[in-house]
Amino acid sequence: MITRNYMLLFTFLLCTIFAIIIKRQSDSRNGLIRSSSSLRQRALEEYPRLLHDDLVYDHRRNTVPIVNEEYKLIFFLSAKVASSQWVRFLMRANADELWCSNETTLHNPQVNGLKYLSDYTLEEAQKMMVSKEWTRAVFVRHPKPRLLSAFIDKAIDHNETFIEKYCPHYADRIHSTDEEDHDPDIEYCIEHHLEFDFFLYNITRVMHDNVHFRSLYSTIDEKWWPFINFIGHMHTLSEDTELLLQSLFSRKNEKTLWENIGQSGWGDTRDCENFGTEAFLTKRENHHETDAKDKLKDYYTPELELFVENHFADDLNNPYFHIRPMSIFPKSNLEE
Repeated sequence: MITRNYMLLFTFLLCTIFAIIIKRQSDSRNGLIRSSSSLRQRALEEYPRLLHDDLVYDHRRNTVPIVNEEYKLIFFLSAKVASSQWVRFLMRANADELWCSNETTLHNPQVNGLKYLSDYTLEEAQKMMVSKEWTRAVFVRHPKPRLLSAFIDKAIDHNETFIEKYCPHYADRIHSTDEEDHDPDIEYCIEHHLEFDFFLYNITRVMHDNVHFRSLYSTIDEKWWPFINFIGHMHTLSEDTELLLQSLFSRKNEKTLWENIGQSGWGDTRDCENFGTEAFLTKRENHHETDAKDKLKDYYTPELELFVENHFADDLNNPYFHIRPMSIFPKSNLEE
């Protein structure tokens, strides 16, 4: 009888121990699940959330970056910072024969055959925008020469196109906003479009969402700037271009983008029969920078310089660009 009681007690204790062990394992497993869920949630909270209407993703805008999967590159075009040359370069990286053609609509995604971030699902694009495996690159430029370059290109060199395209758009914007400090008559735009002060005071303010007339900082959502991990500059275009291309490796032949197509095969002219022997953008730096710099004092006044410094302050005073200071006139002239 005593032996039987001992056996029952032993069985009871054994079952209790097993129950405690199972409960602890269950609690531990639930704790790990909660911990894992918490870590995932914390990881999601550390990164901004990509939205359909983000500048970097909304396909209705021309601020969506180009994607090259072979080199894991997300490239943000900047107007008047060799953007047309970069489109052709990225087309050539895709072995697209149109890269050296005289086609003038290569910025059109339906023509250039390039992939854009908006071609991916939100989930895919989100990962690409935060992954350390991807390079997210952009080139920037001081707004003073950049805006003058835009004015010379759009209003002077393409005078008829400006009158036919931009003046009607400008007038429509005036009528839609009823801004009293602008003349709503399209004839006013046509009459004054060759004047740099009209371009700065009127065109850049009314058509503020046009990539040629807006600040570069405003072309990328503010939440994504911390994730742009390569920023090149116009005044060091050649050096920064080489630095970027040497950091990108092909998933096909393990060579850098610089080795594959960057270090040679370029020249001043686009000749599909004779590519040239120079590196990509070797001479573009001098062409662009000198072309604008030599004309700064011919077009700017102290008042216009102050306007650009104030109106495009986000390009000059953000923690990412580190743009070199540039003064066309002595500060005393600006303050008078």
